[in-house]
Amino acid sequence: MSRSILLSAFALSASLSASADPLLEMMRSVSKDGPIYAYEMTYSGEGVIATGKIDPSQPEGNRIVLYTPEMSELSEEFKEGVQEMDAESDGDIWCADFAEMVPDNAEATSQDEVSVTYGFTPVAEADADKTEKKMMKKMNGTVTLDKADGAVLAFSMTLPKPYKPAIVAKINRFQMDASCSRAPDGRTYVASFDFDIAGSAMMQEFDETISRQITKLLDPVG
Repeated sequence: MSRSILLSAFALSASLSASADPLLEMMRSVSKDGPIYAYEMTYSGEGVIATGKIDPSQPEGNRIVLYTPEMSELSEEFKEGVQEMDAESDGDIWCADFAEMVPDNAEATSQDEVSVTYGFTPVAEADADKTEKKMMKKMNGTVTLDKADGAVLAFSMTLPKPYKPAIVAKINRFQMDASCSRAPDGRTYVASFDFDIAGSAMMQEFDETISRQITKLLDPVG
């Protein structure tokens, strides 16, 4: 066999071994384009359970309408959280965003008739700082994809053991779980989001658990 044929065979072998999983490629091709929806949400955190409506088409500061409790019953800290959520509620509720944190070398760990679940070390988002990028390398991630179109059905990140991002800081527990549902147009949105973190920083302990659930997707508003 000639040297050129050997080199060509080696190049082909390398190309095939490096090729991405077809389902992962489908995941990356899923579009977020489509209508913007208003929705009803339940938020749990800081000892408060709040319900309300979010309309991303409204001007910032007027996007959230609380059903319960009354705004006057909330602490100043919780009110600040509502204001931050209002500012961030731009209608981007789509699970396709998780795709950028899934590397090409993600490995299938289980499957059923309709979906495949992959395990991986998450990739930091483009705007992540150095601390976030280092922490991502310590995480375990999973993503569940629909076999039919590559849509994200669930996503999670877990810190398997305590991690010290700095001399004066330690994260003892980190868990993030998102599950997705189908919008009328076929895209998957974050129907539930649970976040749990505990640790210490500057000799101060912190322990936070929050949960957000879109209880009802309303009519498109844009």
